[in-house]
Amino acid sequence: MFSYTDPIGDDAVLSSLGSSGIGEPARDALRLSRQAEARALLMAHRIGEAAYDDMLVFLSPGRQMMVRKHAEKAAVGEISLQLGLSRTKAGTWYQLGIALQQFPKIRMAYLAGDLSTHRMSVLIHAAEAASDIAPGAPTEPEAPDVDSPDVDSPETDTPETDFEDIALDLAERPTTDTVLRDALEELVISLDPDDATEAREEFGRAWENVAISNDSSGHINIDACVPAEFGVYLRDRIAALIAARICRRDPRTLGQQRVVAMAALMGTPGADLVCQCGDENCHPNGERDTTQPPNGAPAVPLTQPDRQADERDRADTEPTSDTALTPAAPWTLVLDPAGTAVPRLHGYGAIDPAHAEHLHDRSIEILLRNNVERGPWGRLVVTDRAAAPPVDPTGHGGHALPPPGALTYTPSRRLRDEIQQSDLTCRYPWCSRPAHECDLDHLVKFDHADPLVGGWTLPENIAPLCRPDHQRKHLALWLPTMHLDRSITWTNPTTGRQLTTYPR
Repeated sequence: MFSYTDPIGDDAVLSSLGSSGIGEPARDALRLSRQAEARALLMAHRIGEAAYDDMLVFLSPGRQMMVRKHAEKAAVGEISLQLGLSRTKAGTWYQLGIALQQFPKIRMAYLAGDLSTHRMSVLIHAAEAASDIAPGAPTEPEAPDVDSPDVDSPETDTPETDFEDIALDLAERPTTDTVLRDALEELVISLDPDDATEAREEFGRAWENVAISNDSSGHINIDACVPAEFGVYLRDRIAALIAARICRRDPRTLGQQRVVAMAALMGTPGADLVCQCGDENCHPNGERDTTQPPNGAPAVPLTQPDRQADERDRADTEPTSDTALTPAAPWTLVLDPAGTAVPRLHGYGAIDPAHAEHLHDRSIEILLRNNVERGPWGRLVVTDRAAAPPVDPTGHGGHALPPPGALTYTPSRRLRDEIQQSDLTCRYPWCSRPAHECDLDHLVKFDHADPLVGGWTLPENIAPLCRPDHQRKHLALWLPTMHLDRSITWTNPTTGRQLTTYPR
């Protein structure tokens, strides 16, 4: 279709393409670009490797660390000069090239165009961490003593799947790099929680910082690396302050509102977050979408008992004053009473148990109700790629009679928690919105006129969808089919293309 050598001709081809058939050639072009970049990165590594070796020969013997440091700088500098890259990007490519030599399966997938450079780097960093914790993990079981009379056979059930296989399986799913990173971090923590704690502390010592540098046109850049709970707290407080004081008609962008909100929270003189809609009778709280309150409340309107429960359990449900913006329990943790599942911090993701224990006294805690059976990696892993059977297409979950609550539009708090604990994010492809910030959508529409015939309020018919994707689902751009394992296949009715998202 494209020559890739004639810009004018390729531009003419682009102008003549219809929108309905452009998806497949666009994906092909994207794959080719990834393949090309993979080869460029690995050739950059070879360039750097040669410069590194030459520098080692040139430098006189001395302090080993200093010699290697100079050799590495020479390698990065040579890559930068030959490829016209910044030193920062040249250094990143060089280090990734070194790491790729240790993980051949990831390297082959990268060369095949299955992974972008950034997605590959997410896999590499996780694979390196897993190797540091338990080389060759999951650890093979000890061989039995063949001389023991209690052992019938020396054969063992050695796991056939290694970390690279699991990582690549997760990377194939239509998830964002943020969701992929969180899933891999959960795996790494599950391998050795104590080592994960040490890694977190070492990362903090190396990278925690707030850098404030001058920009142009009277502005300054603020770049910070802070502990997860600090960032979650600041983000939630900024969102709560905007929700309390700004209505939808405010002309500023959300980014501009966040800047003023952060300054107001810091007590900066003159930084008062006031709605600029121009309406003297502006009521920000009245303008808010009450079907989607903050901090994990359900997307559908609350019944009075549920509303009272939310007010008791969540300290900042409806912030209307500055004091309401500082809840007694600023974080929400999801914990497994059995200690099997990795703890999770709402607004961030998987954290090590020691980190969760540190936040214990200052957090709301949600306990997992039904802990799923887990393998050696601490989470369910897809080993059988055959799709599970679909659920009842009527939206009745296979029930002849509606179970309690099935004919009530608003999901119960118990059902809401169950769905949010099973489905950690929005179930639309390529979305990373946390489930506790999403709508709980009936995949088969609930019939308010006759609830008995519509889709029922059951786990088999409920999935979290963020507000924009909820609206897209109702536009029928992609049609969902839930399966018995809670995987959801999304089908494009025009092209027939399918994407499958998974719980957790």
